[in-house]
Amino acid sequence: MAKPKAIVVDVNDLGFLDNENDRTGSFVRPVDTANMLKDIYWIEFELSRMTMGWMSAAADWGLKGELVRMAYLHTEHMKHLRERINELPGAALSDRSWTPNEVSNVFASIVLAPAFLEFAATYRIFVNKLYDKYDRMVEKLDPILDAPTLDKWRAIEMDRTQLSTWLSNEIRFAYVDDSEGRARFETWCRFVKRMWDGLDGGDRLEGFAWPEMPAVTPAGPVPVVPAHDPNYPHVDLTKYKSAMFDPASPTYDSVKHMVFINASEMSASESLTYLYYGIQKMPMDFYHDIARHTWDEIRHSQMGVRRLKQMGYDTRDFSWHPSTALTPDNLERTFPEFYSSLTMVMEPCSFIKKRKSIEAFKQFGDYLSSLQSEYDIADERLHVNFGKKWGAKLFEQMNDFVTANSVAEKAKQLHLRKMGYTEEEINSVLGSFPEFCGFATLDLTYDRY
Repeated sequence: MAKPKAIVVDVNDLGFLDNENDRTGSFVRPVDTANMLKDIYWIEFELSRMTMGWMSAAADWGLKGELVRMAYLHTEHMKHLRERINELPGAALSDRSWTPNEVSNVFASIVLAPAFLEFAATYRIFVNKLYDKYDRMVEKLDPILDAPTLDKWRAIEMDRTQLSTWLSNEIRFAYVDDSEGRARFETWCRFVKRMWDGLDGGDRLEGFAWPEMPAVTPAGPVPVVPAHDPNYPHVDLTKYKSAMFDPASPTYDSVKHMVFINASEMSASESLTYLYYGIQKMPMDFYHDIARHTWDEIRHSQMGVRRLKQMGYDTRDFSWHPSTALTPDNLERTFPEFYSSLTMVMEPCSFIKKRKSIEAFKQFGDYLSSLQSEYDIADERLHVNFGKKWGAKLFEQMNDFVTANSVAEKAKQLHLRKMGYTEEEINSVLGSFPEFCGFATLDLTYDRY
């Protein structure tokens, strides 16, 4: 009896799926879906960078928070898209994938708006065009064959109204009583719409010409001096190293100073936006983590300001710490040193007083302030892990290879030097975390409300 012929199946032989020239009429193949999603993925990323970069150019405290929220939502969309892209045939997204030049070049131009209203209009034009692009893709997809893509789309579409209507009235009536400003605004919007046409395939059409950029002086992104809301007056840094040390604060000698410290986290968030926009070609998970971290700092500031106002205070009753912006002369050090100090010194040290504050607020019957500190600690445990994950890699990106442990030690030393301690004092406390935190941060008066 003849022996059955063995059948060998190579389950990894899927190259035929990647063949983009093997057409199926008007039907969308898996590789086609992957390519459409990748086009959208990079636009979502550049929109997140654009909104994060312009946060520091917005003067209004509320608008700063909205911009970070929007940037965070775009990164959440990216996660949905990446998950589906990596399930499909075609070139998957790697850790080192970066925005294609044809996309980054467009965004490098449109981000240079001459004023905040022009930026807001630019964002609205592009985000609405992006959702139109999503709609065109969805119309092509088979509701059964490509249901996993459509499931991702439904999660992304939930944010459509919020993102596409942002500042709609302000944009509609921009410069309504300023004819010169209105003319500049309309010229800029025509330029932006034409840039989208080129990005969305118009540059491949015969006769298409890229528009000439209007002659304007850009107001953003990441200005050298962050725009400042006058309702949050800055502390005099010639007298105090931080706003939390200013005894003129109405909460200074009480546990309620913890609420003010929460409220003041806008400065950390703003500095993180410079990090997000300025550091390029890190693994994409870095941008997802920084977007989450920045949004968390915004939430902490929002909950702190809300609670202060509930207590009857006005933001003008306090002095606020200014944000740290990038400077060309120390760019290579500013980013990694700031981030390492934030995640490996300030945030872990804050756990001590936040834990004490939780119990103190309960003793005074202030359960909302107590709850705020609980959520704050939950968030900042995450941030400390971000610091361990990315602190050393940031130094590597700056061609200064160090280990995670050495980053932590370096961050502690730098923080104490900036506070004016001697090397002898620094060396005496570095080995003891509680003692170090006593040097590094202000303790609170927990028995006074």
